[in-house]
Formats: sequence, C-alpha cells, structure tokens
Amino acid sequence: MANWPKISIVTCTYNGERVIEDYFKYIFSQDYPKNKIELIVADGGSSDRTLDIIEKYRKKYPKIIKFMHNPRQYSMGKGMGMDLATRKAKGEFIVQLGQDNLLVQNDWLKNMIKILIENPKITGVQSRLFIPKNASMTDKYVNAIGIEDPYAIPYSLTAQVAFYPKKFKYDKKGDFFIYRIDKDNFYYAGDNGFVIRRKEFLETGGYTQDIDNFYRMAESGKRYFIAVPRDIRLYHKTTTSLEHMVKKRVFYIGHYLIKNYGERDFYWMDFKRISFMRNLKFLLTVAHNFLFIPGVFQGLRMALKEKKGYWLIHPVMLWVITMAYIYAFFYAKIGKKQTKADI
Repeated sequence: MANWPKISIVTCTYNGERVIEDYFKYIFSQDYPKNKIELIVADGGSSDRTLDIIEKYRKKYPKIIKFMHNPRQYSMGKGMGMDLATRKAKGEFIVQLGQDNLLVQNDWLKNMIKILIENPKITGVQSRLFIPKNASMTDKYVNAIGIEDPYAIPYSLTAQVAFYPKKFKYDKKGDFFIYRIDKDNFYYAGDNGFVIRRKEFLETGGYTQDIDNFYRMAESGKRYFIAVPRDIRLYHKTTTSLEHMVKKRVFYIGHYLIKNYGERDFYWMDFKRISFMRNLKFLLTVAHNFLFIPGVFQGLRMALKEKKGYWLIHPVMLWVITMAYIYAFFYAKIGKKQTKADI
C-alpha cells in the first residue's frame, strides 16, 4: 500500500522500567512508515528510570514522540491519563497500547490498520496475545486467555474468542472474527492492542475505561463492529509471577472502588444502578469460580485442544483471583485505601 494513513499510538506510563525499553524497541522496529506515526506518551509521575528511558527515545525520535504529564497518575478513568492523551491524537486511527505491550510481530501495525482500510464497516480491531516459550506459567496463562483478569473471562471479547470461537462470525478472507457490540450479548475489548477509527472513538465519548467505552457503544443503538484477527498478536508482558499478578489486580480493584467508581458507565455489580440480570451474572461468576469443578473442565478442554499445560492452572487462577477480589473489596471499603503493587 503506497499511502498509509497517519496513526496515533497512545500509551500511559508509570514506573515501567521493567518493560518500557522493550516497548520502544518493538515500536520502532515496526515496518509502518515512521513519518505516519504519532506516539503520545502520558506519564503519571514515574519515580524509577521510566522518564530517563522515555527521554532517550524522545531525543532519537523528536518528530514522533509527544510527551505529556498525567497529573492524576492513573491511566483509567475520566480525566486521567488515557482520556487526556487520546484527546490530543491527530491520526485517522488511534492505537491504544499499554506500556507492557510488546509488538513482537514487526508488521503488527500494518496488519491491524489494513483491516480497517479494507473493511469500512469495522469500527475497531482488537489484537490477540502472543505466548512466549520462555515466559512464566502465569504469564503464559494470562496471554492465552487474552486478558490479565481471569475473573472477567465471561465479559471479555478476547477471552470469549479464545474459549468459544464458534460463537462469532468468521471472515475467511480477512482471517478475523467479528463481533457486533450488543447490550444484550455484551463483551468488551479496547485495551492491550486496540485500534479504532478516531471519528467513532470521539463520537462515543472518548476514553474512560475499556469496558465503559464498549458499554457506551452498546447503549448508543448504533451498529459498531469489532474485528479480532486470528493470528495478529502482541505480547502482554504483564506479570512476573502469580503473586505479582494478584497484587496488581488487588491494587486495581482498590483504585476502582476508591477513585474510579462514581463516574462509570458500566458497573460490575450495583443493586441500585444496574438490572437484576446483570447483578445475577456477576454473582453466578463468583459461584462458578468458587465451585472449582467447572474451571477444571474448562481448563482440561483447552489443554487437550491446544496441547498446552498452562491451561491446567485455569481453575486455580479463577479461585485465587476471586478470593483476591473479595479481600480487595473489604480492604478498600473498610480501610478506605489501596494496597501497593509493582507495575
């Protein structure tokens, strides 16, 4: 393709020295034309080497990298990092990447953008995740289910494609699954390698949080279609161990309850704000995870299907993360404070 469109890659950083060097290396190894890339980096006040690494790449690519300070530290929520940064985007397409998202396929950007160019009815494209051979068991599992939060599997588009691909229409020519965003059959995406047309992004209210963005689309009554390519993948270098993952999830639940609850569009459970059926789905998910046996059958089915041993930890992960969330709930509600966690 001779004339690739201008794109805006948007990333929020905070104490990401563990991953940010690799993040930049993979970004600038992409075969997408550099003069068509705008990279907006919003930092939430990092106290490690993150800012030094960002500055090194800013000096090397001054026309590409635009740096801004995120005064509220966090990426998710109205008026926070991702919301502020995406509003400065000038590209035709907005690419949402986390600081721990590594574009290990050097044609990732071209392949994601190509789907949107060739399919004007597609609103956004959600990447799947790559599983490195040398990653920890926890990291392999998280990338296999397509989402960092095992509890959210019943709600996550990428997780549902991983577990139940036949639920979705499949475009053979483009080699991607298609999901029409639907309030009655609701799944969300929008993080860890999500590309969306800037026009549709702005008309649906911009960014507050991935699940909120999708819920607004569902409530709008308009027809929004999301493509999930079968083999376009990035590596979400999210955890170093099970303990690390649990601490991060407990931290995020505390943030959600204490600082990011009042101005939401989607609520996981709230008897005053949402329907009985949505509250019931949440409670049934808790029961499913605690019963353990359903998770055993799910994990065993996937292990036999893909011949990968990491699927066998699935029931343990569901049980552990649910227990962690119960702890986080009471810690936040009673203590009125968040736990700490390394990124």
